Amino acid sequence: MGDEIRSTLEIALEKAEKIGKASKEELEVLKLQEEAQRLTAKFLREDFPEFEKEIHKLLENKTSQQKKAVLKSIIGVFLKNIVLPYTQYQLDDAKKALEGLKLLFKKIPDISRLCQEIEKLLNEYYLHKETIYNELSKRFSAGIEALEQALSNQMGTEVKINVEEHPQFKEEWNKIKEKLDEEYGKQLEYLKNIFEKIVA
Repeated sequence: MGDEIRSTLEIALEKAEKIGKASKEELEVLKLQEEAQRLTAKFLREDFPEFEKEIHKLLENKTSQQKKAVLKSIIGVFLKNIVLPYTQYQLDDAKKALEGLKLLFKKIPDISRLCQEIEKLLNEYYLHKETIYNELSKRFSAGIEALEQALSNQMGTEVKINVEEHPQFKEEWNKIKEKLDEEYGKQLEYLKNIFEKIVA
């Protein structure tokens, strides 16, 4: 994540340099955004109880334009971490990002409700995906057991077939996952866009 942040700043600075119009104010905004992204990345990576205090300090005595740019950077980093979770790890990352958004906007009750709605959607997606995957595995396993038995008898040694590696299983699972991702993905994007509108 550190490299990603650094390259964003470098790209912005290069663009500003090329145009030759990088004012002191623009450079100051870019530095503030970089610091905001660094603090946000630290919050997502580790236990960082000072996050809120550090952000307040960063926003202190800043112009409304600077504050807006800083908030936009923080929200951007958090939203990048809120994706449809394929693993428990991704679900935990998304929950941490939502926790950060709630902290950032804790004086706005609607934001807390929006975060809860997103978390509910992510949990629902994860459970739905796991349930369907397990059901599909069971269904395929039943069919494959007979094939394993026949091959074992024929070869005189135990043959095991990995259901998840079976081309037909993969094909069917990909179709199901595609539909799930589309359905839940649309809802997630809609909810995430509300955050982007806050600092638009």
